[in-house]
Amino acid sequence: MRLDSLRPARRGACWLGLGASLLPALASALTLHVSAAATDTAADAQVSAANAPTSANGDMGLHAAVAVLAANKARFVGGSADRIDIVLDAGTYRLTQPLRLQLDSSWRGTPVTLSGAGESKTIISGAKVVQGFRPVSANDAAAGRLPATARGHVLVAKLADSAIDDAGTFERQGFGIRVTPAPLELFYRGEPQTLARWPSQGFATIASLPAGEKGPSFTVTGAPLDALKGEPDLRAMGYWARDWADTTLPVESVDPTSGAVTLAAPIPAFGMKTGQRMYFENALSQLDHPGEWYIDRQAMQVYFWPPAPLHDGDVEASVSNQLLVATAVSNLTVRDLSFETTRGNAIEINSGLNVAIEHTSVRNAGSVGVWSTARDSHYRYMHVSNTGEGGFVVYAGNHQTLASGNVSIEDSVVHDYARRSRAYRPAISLSGVGDRVERNHLYDGPHAAIIFNGNDLVISGNEIDHVAQEASDTGAIYTGRDWTSRGTVIEGNFLHDIGSAAQPMATMGIYLDDQGGGTTIRRNIFSKVNQAIFIGGGRDNLVEDNLFVNCSPAIYIDSRGLSWQKGLADDPNGQLRHQLTLVNFTQPPYSTRYPSLATLLNDAPGAPKGNIVRRNAVINGKPASIDARATPYIDVEQTFGSGDVSFLKAMPDSQRNSLADLQIAPGSPALRQGFQVSPFHAIDAASGKP
Repeated sequence: MRLDSLRPARRGACWLGLGASLLPALASALTLHVSAAATDTAADAQVSAANAPTSANGDMGLHAAVAVLAANKARFVGGSADRIDIVLDAGTYRLTQPLRLQLDSSWRGTPVTLSGAGESKTIISGAKVVQGFRPVSANDAAAGRLPATARGHVLVAKLADSAIDDAGTFERQGFGIRVTPAPLELFYRGEPQTLARWPSQGFATIASLPAGEKGPSFTVTGAPLDALKGEPDLRAMGYWARDWADTTLPVESVDPTSGAVTLAAPIPAFGMKTGQRMYFENALSQLDHPGEWYIDRQAMQVYFWPPAPLHDGDVEASVSNQLLVATAVSNLTVRDLSFETTRGNAIEINSGLNVAIEHTSVRNAGSVGVWSTARDSHYRYMHVSNTGEGGFVVYAGNHQTLASGNVSIEDSVVHDYARRSRAYRPAISLSGVGDRVERNHLYDGPHAAIIFNGNDLVISGNEIDHVAQEASDTGAIYTGRDWTSRGTVIEGNFLHDIGSAAQPMATMGIYLDDQGGGTTIRRNIFSKVNQAIFIGGGRDNLVEDNLFVNCSPAIYIDSRGLSWQKGLADDPNGQLRHQLTLVNFTQPPYSTRYPSLATLLNDAPGAPKGNIVRRNAVINGKPASIDARATPYIDVEQTFGSGDVSFLKAMPDSQRNSLADLQIAPGSPALRQGFQVSPFHAIDAASGKP
């Protein structure tokens, strides 16, 4: 370890000729230099606050550096350091247990920085390299289950040869289920591999339900039941009754004679329905494609059909349940690092404030990429990908007092963020007050990209595409079923290529579900988004200055609170009214911040009142679909069509999709009549980039 104690750094300038008494005070920084070699030792793994180093020669391990923060500051250079910098050299730091940052009270207020040599150079990994792959022996007890076409391609390795003695525990996962760490997963050259399954791609469908919709059994046409019967740890994933509620759970039994497959209790939340989608996984008998793998838990060995010839270090298995856990930490900066491959959440920030994570990558987490409840914190220039149960989950701000959490997620990229649980595991989940999601690129997801709940949030300048591709009754940006969730502004975003061909009328752009209201939606661009804005019976929403191209209908509004959801609006003990009582909605700050909410219960609460739709431009699509009972409550002002909007680029409107295609000519009549263009129009029209 190199311990640079009390490194001087002048605050301010020093002018020649001034007396010594006028020189500025000196700052002192404690810098801990960390190496991967020193981290990969048994001694470093055992370091705690009690035996944390005070000084040494050479580099220290990462656990030792973190232990410094848990010990009393007075042990280090007399306690006079006014900041601490933990600097990681380039390399891969392999952890079997998470780093736990919990500062001793003596460090309170001291800025802490954890930095590396760059995202691609300094990697904190929760994986071990799997070694010793060999051809499957004829004497292998499980080999008989392998498909004939796979023999000669599939390799096997004992996990003990790689010092892996814990394969983790599978727990049912999906809609309404608490997120838990994944069991061991396999990765090839940094990419997650597919647990052997049937069918190999896509879904099968439920053919019949022998015990009815509330029973545990189903049949599937064409399933290889004779082979599946012999699988000891078979699981099934399905959208069992709703296309927005997936569950993966164990299979209790397979009966090839009757064709019935029985799920382990309890059955999925909404039962099962015929025609719904499902697949089987964790079946050695179905390992029939490159990139598939299987774990024999009894023998503790993995079977793998590699996509290409294997080299040392190609295959890794997740072993650590988390990577970084910071509790009640303030003034923390993390930068220039990559957090990779863990069974659970990669980064957890529990309470605290003034946390900044920037220029940092997170990938291959079994659960969530970044989970945070810290205030006054900012996540910038991050790349989050291949997570199992969501990208960011942020809770910040006080819903009762409307005190701002002041958290932002900015200038980041999040994609492929729902590998394990598919629905309601968005790229960004935002719950709080006064938080912001700005200038991010979110793409490639089965369900929503952003799910928000709370007050006075800002969702601005984001590009969102190729989401809501698998689930239905969802939107790229989604909220709902909370009358008190108000004040959010969704502005200047570019949403394109949203939804699936299989569910064109059940996958939306911005979806205010189940009487969600009080939202401003303005100056956004929508391209190839069916039902681009969907207001499900809510009130006090403003929709203005949006550009819709190849979206039909551009805006949908219904009156569900007066019809099939009237009971939800009227029930004095129901969810909507109960949420009102939690925030004293007739008293400040709610009554002053949202005056129409204070009188809601006396003003036909289920009616979609106060919605304003004005100055929107709709090209090559139906402008609006508003049901008859909602129409009297909706204020629809000027809508611009193709005669009012000219584009810089000449081409058929049906082919417009990129930002370069959607540049509005300065002389367009709509602009002269007050239409406000999106900030996304301020781009280089030739390149199509901001």
